[in-house]
Amino acid sequence: MAAERVREISTSLIRRMFEIVERAKREGKDVINLSIGEPDFSTPAELIDLAHEYMRKGYTHYTPNLGLEELREVIAERYGVEKDEVMVTVGASEALLNASLAFIEQGSDVLIHTPSFLSYFTYARLGMGNIVEISTFSDFRLNPDDVAEKLSGNTSLMFLNFPTNPTGAVLGQKELDAVHQALDGRAVIVSDEVYDRIYYDKKPGTLAGYENAVVVNAFSKTLAMTGWRIGFVIADRDLLDEMLKVHQVNGVCAPAFAQKAVADFMADGKDREFVEGMVREFRKRRDFVVSRLKRHFDVVEPQGAFYVFAKAYSGFIEDVLLEKGVALTPGNAFGSGLEDYFRLSYATSMENLEKAMDRIDEFMEEKKY
Repeated sequence: MAAERVREISTSLIRRMFEIVERAKREGKDVINLSIGEPDFSTPAELIDLAHEYMRKGYTHYTPNLGLEELREVIAERYGVEKDEVMVTVGASEALLNASLAFIEQGSDVLIHTPSFLSYFTYARLGMGNIVEISTFSDFRLNPDDVAEKLSGNTSLMFLNFPTNPTGAVLGQKELDAVHQALDGRAVIVSDEVYDRIYYDKKPGTLAGYENAVVVNAFSKTLAMTGWRIGFVIADRDLLDEMLKVHQVNGVCAPAFAQKAVADFMADGKDREFVEGMVREFRKRRDFVVSRLKRHFDVVEPQGAFYVFAKAYSGFIEDVLLEKGVALTPGNAFGSGLEDYFRLSYATSMENLEKAMDRIDEFMEEKKY
Protein backbone atom coordinates (compact mmCIF):
# COMPACT_ATOMS: atom_id res chain seq x y z
CA MET A 1 0.00 0.00 0.00
CA ALA A 2 1.25 3.45 -0.91
CA ALA A 3 1.82 5.93 1.90
CA GLU A 4 -0.77 8.66 2.23
CA ARG A 5 1.75 11.31 1.15
CA VAL A 6 2.02 9.80 -2.35
CA ARG A 7 -1.50 8.51 -3.02
CA GLU A 8 -2.69 11.67 -4.72
CA ILE A 9 0.51 12.22 -6.68
CA SER A 10 0.47 11.23 -10.34
CA THR A 11 3.26 10.89 -12.86
CA SER A 12 4.34 14.24 -14.28
CA LEU A 13 2.32 15.30 -17.33
CA ILE A 14 5.57 16.50 -18.88
CA ARG A 15 7.16 13.08 -18.49
CA ARG A 16 4.01 11.40 -19.83
CA MET A 17 4.08 13.64 -22.90
CA PHE A 18 7.74 12.74 -23.38
CA GLU A 19 6.87 9.03 -23.27
CA ILE A 20 3.98 9.51 -25.72
CA VAL A 21 6.28 11.30 -28.14
CA GLU A 22 8.99 8.65 -27.86
CA ARG A 23 6.46 5.90 -28.49
CA ALA A 24 5.13 7.73 -31.55
CA LYS A 25 8.66 8.11 -32.90
CA ARG A 26 9.32 4.39 -32.42
CA GLU A 27 6.18 3.75 -34.46
CA GLY A 28 7.65 5.80 -37.28
CA LYS A 29 5.54 8.94 -36.80
CA ASP A 30 7.04 12.36 -37.50
CA VAL A 31 6.69 14.28 -34.23
CA ILE A 32 8.21 17.65 -33.30
CA ASN A 33 8.57 17.69 -29.54
CA LEU A 34 8.12 21.14 -27.98
CA SER A 35 7.17 19.79 -24.57
CA ILE A 36 10.52 19.32 -22.83
CA GLY A 37 12.21 22.14 -20.95
CA GLU A 38 15.82 21.34 -21.70
CA PRO A 39 18.31 23.44 -23.69
CA ASP A 40 19.26 21.86 -27.00
CA PHE A 41 22.82 23.18 -26.61
CA SER A 42 25.67 20.85 -25.70
CA THR A 43 27.52 21.25 -22.43
CA PRO A 44 30.59 23.44 -23.13
CA ALA A 45 33.42 21.24 -24.43
CA GLU A 46 35.93 22.79 -22.04
CA LEU A 47 33.70 21.96 -19.09
CA ILE A 48 33.52 18.35 -20.24
CA ASP A 49 37.31 18.26 -20.56
CA LEU A 50 37.70 19.65 -17.06
CA ALA A 51 35.36 17.01 -15.64
CA HIS A 52 37.30 14.26 -17.42
CA GLU A 53 40.57 15.64 -16.08
CA TYR A 54 39.25 15.69 -12.51
CA MET A 55 37.87 12.17 -12.80
CA ARG A 56 41.38 11.00 -13.63
CA LYS A 57 42.77 13.02 -10.73
CA GLY A 58 40.57 11.12 -8.29
CA TYR A 59 37.54 13.39 -7.86
CA THR A 60 35.29 10.33 -7.86
CA HIS A 61 34.48 10.02 -4.16
CA TYR A 62 32.35 11.75 -1.56
CA THR A 63 32.71 15.47 -0.97
CA PRO A 64 31.63 17.26 2.23
CA ASN A 65 27.84 17.34 2.47
CA LEU A 66 27.87 21.10 1.92
CA GLY A 67 29.89 20.64 -1.27
CA LEU A 68 33.41 21.48 -2.40
CA GLU A 69 34.61 24.70 -0.80
CA GLU A 70 35.94 26.12 -4.08
CA LEU A 71 32.52 25.83 -5.74
CA ARG A 72 30.71 27.29 -2.75
CA GLU A 73 33.15 30.19 -2.73
CA VAL A 74 32.61 31.10 -6.39
CA ILE A 75 28.82 30.86 -5.96
CA ALA A 76 28.96 33.02 -2.83
CA GLU A 77 31.02 35.64 -4.65
CA ARG A 78 28.53 35.80 -7.52
CA TYR A 79 25.57 36.34 -5.19
CA GLY A 80 27.24 38.52 -2.59
CA VAL A 81 26.82 36.10 0.32
CA GLU A 82 29.14 34.09 2.57
CA LYS A 83 30.24 30.60 1.52
CA ASP A 84 28.73 29.26 4.77
CA GLU A 85 25.35 30.25 3.32
CA VAL A 86 25.80 27.98 0.27
CA MET A 87 25.13 24.25 -0.02
CA VAL A 88 25.68 22.24 -3.22
CA THR A 89 22.90 19.76 -4.04
CA VAL A 90 22.11 17.01 -6.53
CA GLY A 91 20.35 19.37 -8.91
CA ALA A 92 17.69 21.96 -8.08
CA SER A 93 15.09 19.21 -7.62
CA GLU A 94 16.89 17.78 -4.62
CA ALA A 95 17.24 21.27 -3.17
CA LEU A 96 13.50 21.87 -3.54
CA LEU A 97 12.68 18.56 -1.88
CA ASN A 98 15.09 19.27 0.98
CA ALA A 99 13.45 22.64 1.61
CA SER A 100 9.97 21.15 1.40
CA LEU A 101 10.68 18.39 3.91
CA ALA A 102 12.50 20.80 6.20
CA PHE A 103 9.88 23.57 6.33
CA ILE A 104 6.40 22.34 5.33
CA GLU A 105 4.46 21.40 8.44
CA GLN A 106 1.85 18.68 8.04
CA GLY A 107 -1.53 20.33 7.52
CA SER A 108 -0.07 23.78 6.93
CA ASP A 109 -0.75 26.03 3.93
CA VAL A 110 1.73 26.14 1.04
CA LEU A 111 1.40 29.13 -1.29
CA ILE A 112 2.03 28.56 -5.01
CA HIS A 113 1.53 31.25 -7.66
CA THR A 114 -0.04 29.85 -10.81
CA PRO A 115 0.69 29.06 -13.56
CA SER A 116 3.82 27.58 -11.98
CA PHE A 117 6.25 24.67 -12.23
CA LEU A 118 4.28 21.47 -11.70
CA SER A 119 6.71 19.91 -9.21
CA TYR A 120 5.85 22.47 -6.52
CA PHE A 121 2.44 20.84 -6.18
CA THR A 122 4.13 17.47 -5.70
CA TYR A 123 6.53 18.83 -3.08
CA ALA A 124 3.62 20.36 -1.18
CA ARG A 125 1.78 17.04 -1.16
CA LEU A 126 4.90 15.14 -0.06
CA GLY A 127 5.11 17.56 2.86
CA MET A 128 1.40 16.86 3.49
CA GLY A 129 0.60 20.55 3.20
CA ASN A 130 -2.52 22.28 1.89
CA ILE A 131 -1.99 23.89 -1.52
CA VAL A 132 -3.18 27.50 -1.78
CA GLU A 133 -2.94 28.86 -5.32
CA ILE A 134 -2.40 32.54 -6.13
CA SER A 135 -3.48 33.41 -9.67
CA THR A 136 -1.16 35.66 -11.68
CA PHE A 137 -3.41 36.38 -14.63
CA SER A 138 -3.35 38.19 -16.95
CA ASP A 139 0.29 39.22 -17.20
CA PHE A 140 1.63 36.27 -15.11
CA ARG A 141 3.40 38.60 -12.67
CA LEU A 142 2.75 38.19 -8.96
CA ASN A 143 0.89 40.93 -7.08
CA PRO A 144 2.16 41.29 -3.48
CA ASP A 145 -1.34 42.27 -2.35
CA ASP A 146 -2.58 38.86 -3.50
CA VAL A 147 0.18 37.22 -1.47
CA ALA A 148 -0.82 39.14 1.65
CA GLU A 149 -4.46 38.18 1.10
CA LYS A 150 -3.66 34.44 0.94
CA LEU A 151 -1.22 34.52 3.87
CA SER A 152 -2.51 33.16 7.15
CA GLY A 153 -1.30 31.96 10.52
CA ASN A 154 -1.32 28.46 9.02
CA THR A 155 1.11 29.29 6.17
CA SER A 156 4.47 27.54 6.46
CA LEU A 157 6.05 28.05 3.03
CA MET A 158 5.70 29.78 -0.31
CA PHE A 159 7.20 28.67 -3.62
CA LEU A 160 8.35 31.48 -5.87
CA ASN A 161 9.66 31.02 -9.42
CA PHE A 162 10.84 33.96 -11.52
CA PRO A 163 11.68 33.78 -14.39
CA THR A 164 8.74 31.44 -14.39
CA ASN A 165 8.24 28.03 -15.91
CA PRO A 166 5.85 27.93 -17.86
CA THR A 167 5.20 31.63 -18.63
CA GLY A 168 8.63 33.26 -18.84
CA ALA A 169 7.42 36.08 -16.57
CA VAL A 170 10.12 38.07 -14.74
CA LEU A 171 10.06 40.05 -11.51
CA GLY A 172 12.68 42.74 -11.01
CA GLN A 173 14.41 43.39 -7.70
CA LYS A 174 11.86 45.92 -6.40
CA GLU A 175 8.99 43.58 -7.26
CA LEU A 176 10.67 40.63 -5.52
CA ASP A 177 11.33 42.83 -2.50
CA ALA A 178 7.63 43.69 -2.34
CA VAL A 179 6.65 40.01 -2.39
CA HIS A 180 9.17 39.25 0.34
CA GLN A 181 7.77 42.10 2.44
CA ALA A 182 4.21 40.86 1.89
CA LEU A 183 5.12 37.59 3.63
CA ASP A 184 6.18 39.67 6.63
CA GLY A 185 8.57 37.00 7.90
CA ARG A 186 5.65 34.67 8.68
CA ALA A 187 6.67 31.87 6.31
CA VAL A 188 9.75 30.54 4.55
CA ILE A 189 9.92 31.68 0.95
CA VAL A 190 11.60 29.24 -1.45
CA SER A 191 12.74 31.23 -4.48
CA ASP A 192 13.50 28.94 -7.42
CA GLU A 193 15.81 31.06 -9.57
CA VAL A 194 17.04 28.35 -11.92
CA TYR A 195 16.36 30.54 -14.99
CA ASP A 196 17.85 33.71 -13.47
CA ARG A 197 20.49 34.12 -16.17
CA ILE A 198 18.18 33.39 -19.10
CA TYR A 199 16.41 36.70 -19.59
CA TYR A 200 15.96 39.13 -22.48
CA ASP A 201 15.15 42.70 -21.50
CA LYS A 202 14.20 42.87 -17.84
CA LYS A 203 16.78 41.58 -15.36
CA PRO A 204 15.37 39.23 -12.71
CA GLY A 205 15.84 40.03 -9.03
CA THR A 206 17.11 37.61 -6.39
CA LEU A 207 16.31 36.86 -2.77
CA ALA A 208 19.83 35.60 -2.04
CA GLY A 209 20.83 36.81 1.40
CA TYR A 210 17.29 37.75 2.47
CA GLU A 211 15.83 36.73 5.82
CA ASN A 212 13.55 33.66 5.76
CA ALA A 213 14.45 33.10 2.11
CA VAL A 214 15.84 29.94 0.54
CA VAL A 215 17.21 30.51 -2.97
CA VAL A 216 17.37 27.40 -5.14
CA ASN A 217 19.42 27.36 -8.32
CA ALA A 218 21.39 25.03 -10.59
CA PHE A 219 23.67 24.92 -13.60
CA SER A 220 21.36 22.58 -15.51
CA LYS A 221 19.75 25.20 -17.74
CA THR A 222 22.39 27.92 -17.89
CA LEU A 223 25.28 25.59 -18.76
CA ALA A 224 23.16 23.02 -20.65
CA MET A 225 24.09 20.25 -18.24
CA THR A 226 20.76 18.85 -17.05
CA GLY A 227 22.19 15.34 -16.75
CA TRP A 228 25.08 16.38 -14.49
CA ARG A 229 22.85 17.17 -11.48
CA ILE A 230 24.62 20.13 -9.92
CA GLY A 231 22.38 22.51 -7.99
CA PHE A 232 22.78 24.74 -4.98
CA VAL A 233 20.96 26.48 -2.15
CA ILE A 234 21.60 29.91 -0.67
CA ALA A 235 20.13 30.58 2.78
CA ASP A 236 21.17 31.81 6.20
CA ARG A 237 22.96 29.21 8.28
CA ASP A 238 19.95 28.41 10.51
CA LEU A 239 17.82 27.48 7.49
CA LEU A 240 20.71 25.72 5.80
CA ASP A 241 21.30 23.52 8.85
CA GLU A 242 17.70 22.28 8.71
CA MET A 243 17.98 21.41 5.03
CA LEU A 244 21.33 19.74 5.64
CA LYS A 245 19.55 17.22 7.88
CA VAL A 246 17.59 16.06 4.83
CA HIS A 247 20.41 16.46 2.30
CA GLN A 248 22.83 14.25 4.27
CA VAL A 249 20.48 11.27 3.91
CA ASN A 250 18.97 12.19 0.56
CA GLY A 251 21.48 13.62 -1.93
CA VAL A 252 24.58 13.22 0.29
CA CYS A 253 26.72 15.11 -2.25
CA ALA A 254 26.76 16.02 -5.92
CA PRO A 255 29.38 14.34 -8.16
CA ALA A 256 32.83 15.53 -7.07
CA PHE A 257 34.35 15.82 -10.55
CA ALA A 258 31.39 17.88 -11.77
CA GLN A 259 31.58 20.23 -8.78
CA LYS A 260 35.29 20.80 -9.35
CA ALA A 261 34.89 21.34 -13.09
CA VAL A 262 32.08 23.88 -12.66
CA ALA A 263 34.09 25.72 -9.98
CA ASP A 264 37.04 26.15 -12.37
CA PHE A 265 34.81 27.08 -15.31
CA MET A 266 33.06 29.78 -13.29
CA ALA A 267 36.24 31.07 -11.62
CA ASP A 268 37.61 31.90 -15.06
CA GLY A 269 34.34 33.60 -16.06
CA LYS A 270 33.87 31.26 -19.01
CA ASP A 271 30.28 30.55 -18.06
CA ARG A 272 29.30 34.16 -18.82
CA GLU A 273 30.30 33.95 -22.48
CA PHE A 274 28.46 30.65 -22.92
CA VAL A 275 25.25 31.95 -21.33
CA GLU A 276 25.32 35.15 -23.36
CA GLY A 277 25.57 33.18 -26.60
CA MET A 278 22.75 30.87 -25.60
CA VAL A 279 20.48 33.76 -24.62
CA ARG A 280 21.10 35.50 -27.96
CA GLU A 281 19.86 32.40 -29.75
CA PHE A 282 16.89 31.98 -27.42
CA ARG A 283 15.89 35.61 -28.07
CA LYS A 284 15.74 34.96 -31.83
CA ARG A 285 13.63 31.88 -31.27
CA ARG A 286 11.33 33.67 -28.82
CA ASP A 287 10.70 36.52 -31.24
CA PHE A 288 9.96 34.11 -34.07
CA VAL A 289 7.62 31.86 -32.07
CA VAL A 290 5.72 34.73 -30.45
CA SER A 291 5.17 36.45 -33.80
CA ARG A 292 3.77 33.25 -35.32
CA LEU A 293 1.59 32.25 -32.38
CA LYS A 294 0.03 35.73 -32.24
CA ARG A 295 -1.69 34.92 -35.53
CA HIS A 296 -4.01 32.62 -33.63
CA PHE A 297 -3.65 33.12 -29.87
CA ASP A 298 -3.37 35.80 -27.21
CA VAL A 299 0.29 35.64 -26.18
CA VAL A 300 2.11 37.38 -23.33
CA GLU A 301 5.68 37.80 -24.52
CA PRO A 302 8.05 35.93 -22.17
CA GLN A 303 10.84 38.00 -20.61
CA GLY A 304 12.88 35.04 -19.41
CA ALA A 305 13.34 31.24 -19.57
CA PHE A 306 12.46 29.56 -22.90
CA TYR A 307 8.71 28.97 -22.82
CA VAL A 308 5.52 30.51 -24.19
CA PHE A 309 2.26 29.93 -22.34
CA ALA A 310 -0.85 30.58 -24.40
CA LYS A 311 -4.57 29.88 -24.43
CA ALA A 312 -6.22 27.75 -27.10
CA TYR A 313 -9.12 25.43 -26.19
CA SER A 314 -9.62 22.24 -24.24
CA GLY A 315 -8.44 19.33 -26.38
CA PHE A 316 -6.10 21.43 -28.55
CA ILE A 317 -3.00 19.61 -27.27
CA GLU A 318 -4.33 16.18 -28.25
CA ASP A 319 -5.69 17.38 -31.59
CA VAL A 320 -2.53 19.08 -32.81
CA LEU A 321 -0.40 16.14 -31.70
CA LEU A 322 -2.56 13.51 -33.39
CA GLU A 323 -3.26 15.48 -36.57
CA LYS A 324 -0.03 17.44 -37.08
CA GLY A 325 2.61 15.74 -34.95
CA VAL A 326 3.40 18.74 -32.72
CA ALA A 327 3.83 17.87 -29.04
CA LEU A 328 3.05 20.59 -26.48
CA THR A 329 2.56 20.48 -22.71
CA PRO A 330 -1.00 20.69 -21.29
CA GLY A 331 -1.67 23.80 -19.25
CA ASN A 332 -3.35 21.94 -16.40
CA ALA A 333 0.07 20.62 -15.39
CA PHE A 334 0.79 24.09 -14.02
CA GLY A 335 -2.25 24.80 -11.86
CA SER A 336 -6.02 24.67 -11.62
CA GLY A 337 -8.34 25.90 -14.36
CA LEU A 338 -5.69 25.87 -17.08
CA GLU A 339 -7.17 23.14 -19.30
CA ASP A 340 -7.40 25.54 -22.26
CA TYR A 341 -3.73 26.52 -22.11
CA PHE A 342 -0.55 25.01 -23.48
CA ARG A 343 3.16 25.47 -22.86
CA LEU A 344 5.51 25.56 -25.83
CA SER A 345 9.26 25.18 -25.26
CA TYR A 346 11.44 26.90 -27.84
CA ALA A 347 14.57 25.17 -26.57
CA THR A 348 15.00 23.45 -29.91
CA SER A 349 16.37 24.32 -33.33
CA MET A 350 14.92 27.03 -35.57
CA GLU A 351 14.33 24.34 -38.17
CA ASN A 352 12.07 22.45 -35.77
CA LEU A 353 10.32 25.64 -34.68
CA GLU A 354 9.64 26.68 -38.28
CA LYS A 355 8.16 23.28 -39.09
CA ALA A 356 6.07 23.30 -35.93
CA MET A 357 4.70 26.81 -36.56
CA ASP A 358 3.80 25.85 -40.13
CA ARG A 359 1.93 22.81 -38.86
CA ILE A 360 0.07 24.84 -36.23
CA ASP A 361 -0.86 27.39 -38.92
CA GLU A 362 -2.20 24.59 -41.11
CA PHE A 363 -4.12 23.09 -38.21
CA MET A 364 -5.77 26.36 -37.20
CA GLU A 365 -6.66 27.22 -40.79
CA GLU A 366 -8.19 23.80 -41.37
CA LYS A 367 -10.24 24.09 -38.18
CA LYS A 368 -11.14 27.70 -39.14
CA TYR A 369 -10.26 29.03 -35.68
